[in-house]
Amino acid sequence: MNENGDGIVFSSLKSLLALHAKARVLVLGRTKIRAKNIGQHLSVFKGRGMDFAESRPYQPGDDVRTLDWRVTARTGKPHTKVFQEERERPVLIWVDMRSAMFFGTQGSFKSVVAAELAALLVWKTKDDGDRVGGMVVASNKHIEAKPARTKTGIVQFLKQIAEFSQQQAASQSAVSNTSLADDWRRLRRVVSTGSRVFILSDFRGVDKVALRQLIAIQQHAEITLIPITDPLENQLPETEELRVTSGKRFFTINLKNRKWVKNYEKKTQDRLQSLKSFSRKYRLAWITMSTADDCNERLRKLVGALR
Repeated sequence: MNENGDGIVFSSLKSLLALHAKARVLVLGRTKIRAKNIGQHLSVFKGRGMDFAESRPYQPGDDVRTLDWRVTARTGKPHTKVFQEERERPVLIWVDMRSAMFFGTQGSFKSVVAAELAALLVWKTKDDGDRVGGMVVASNKHIEAKPARTKTGIVQFLKQIAEFSQQQAASQSAVSNTSLADDWRRLRRVVSTGSRVFILSDFRGVDKVALRQLIAIQQHAEITLIPITDPLENQLPETEELRVTSGKRFFTINLKNRKWVKNYEKKTQDRLQSLKSFSRKYRLAWITMSTADDCNERLRKLVGALR
């Protein structure tokens, strides 16, 4: 974080690369998945691999080199060893860089939190030996990065995140509550079976059509929702006026109408509570992040949720 706003209002590639060291404290547990390629996660498929799974009666065609002589001697019937294959789990990270994410009253912009969380997840996935890619979405454009495990591919993805962060921070585009349905429909098309998907957003624009896309993705992939909020959105200050800035212009918000204030706070809280209930119903992982969290707090939350 420095005087030019890096780490506060935008994220540079340099700062995202530097997060590799902090990402090493994250622990992604070994879980059963459904994927196709060799990797570092236990699969429900049985075959020859590093980890012994069970012994079963010998069947014609089994490799005689896997005979379990101890069980065979004990039972008097030939048994063979079955091993748990290790398979890869591609990771996709969906990063919200729409206009509403360029806001913050404590710590840093929501967009910066999203960029830094994405970087932490990217580096930890690389260290796990898995492929990682994703999507970055702005109000009027998006990019897709195919999952890769090479450093070149990973740095390119982080570079695109940083560029979106800087370009959008410098723009004056209006806040958009456009439905996320089309964005998540694109995400659905690129998610392969057995993938792990992280969605980093403030979730403005979530509607029933968008949620149906998440349900469809969840049927063959593991989804983690990471809502990013700012303290001001949950509780407006007890003042008559609130002065805010876009960096180039200043605005004054009238807070004398306390009924409007309460309605605003309730709307924000209801949106997140509804999404949280949805995540419980469909068994989606949930990690709440705040712009007021420092890096250590974000790491603590990630470690607790991803182990």
